[in-house]
Amino acid sequence: MDVSYCPKCATELVLRFEGDRQRPTCPACGFVFYFNPVVGAGALVETEGRVVLVYRSVEPKAGYWSLPSGYVEADELAEEAAVREAWEETGLEIEIDEMLGVYSFGREPQTGVLLLYAAHVVGGELRAGDDAGQVRTFAPDELPPDDQIAFRTHLQALHDWRRTRAIVYRRAGVEDRPAVSEFAEHFPEVGQQSVDYLASSDRAVLLAIDRGRLVGIACLSHRPWSQTTSIDQVFVQPSYRRWGIGTKLVELTISYAEEQSMRTLFVEIPVANPAVMVYLKAGFQVVGFTDIHFPVGREQAVSALVLAYDLG
Repeated sequence: MDVSYCPKCATELVLRFEGDRQRPTCPACGFVFYFNPVVGAGALVETEGRVVLVYRSVEPKAGYWSLPSGYVEADELAEEAAVREAWEETGLEIEIDEMLGVYSFGREPQTGVLLLYAAHVVGGELRAGDDAGQVRTFAPDELPPDDQIAFRTHLQALHDWRRTRAIVYRRAGVEDRPAVSEFAEHFPEVGQQSVDYLASSDRAVLLAIDRGRLVGIACLSHRPWSQTTSIDQVFVQPSYRRWGIGTKLVELTISYAEEQSMRTLFVEIPVANPAVMVYLKAGFQVVGFTDIHFPVGREQAVSALVLAYDLG
């Protein structure tokens, strides 16, 4: 874009200080030209436990692997751009699950922002297209070496993805009491009552563990007389969020309730909690509403949806 002349009145622009920066400014009408960051969007597409990567055939970074991504057009949303780029580069139709992160990239004279989304495949066929020389899926232990990943932002995202795919999930036993107690002490939102679940025959605790360190927890309580189970809490350590650990814990609660021959799995969740979408995507349905829900550690009631999963 030519920044020599004012786009409003065609007067030649001059450099003037705006705050602490010099910016091209129109001396006639006062228009100020701002060099804003470019916006990119990409998708970490996971299919059957593998991630989709594109081998770039054009610059920048031809000959390197990257996540399907590209710049957002002026007439589309970032999510739409991520879906479009995945289709153009991989031949896959994807559906966005959630935002994974926002990453800065580039240097002067212009930086950029990458919006990266988690996504899953809903159609299409894996094929190289657009600026891709080839496209492949990789298991966590098959990823290309770091020096073969095109961009720092993509490398960071892949490191996070590989780390979370090494998470171990299991039911807690009484021997986990010290770890659960320490976790609850460090994160008051969990509540020390979670420790009591370990000693109760009609309750259960599921754990997410990263290299021996507890990073997520799910607490359940059973009502055998009605063949129902309630998810009393699902909590993931903040630094591990947005990478599917909460979703995996919810899926495990479903499997565990099935193993206990329960008929229905219930959960109450505040209406403003974005985790509602996790339950809906897992197959839960809204069956009611309550305005007397008390989140762990809070004395004031909030409005919540009642969701149910039919195990029958």
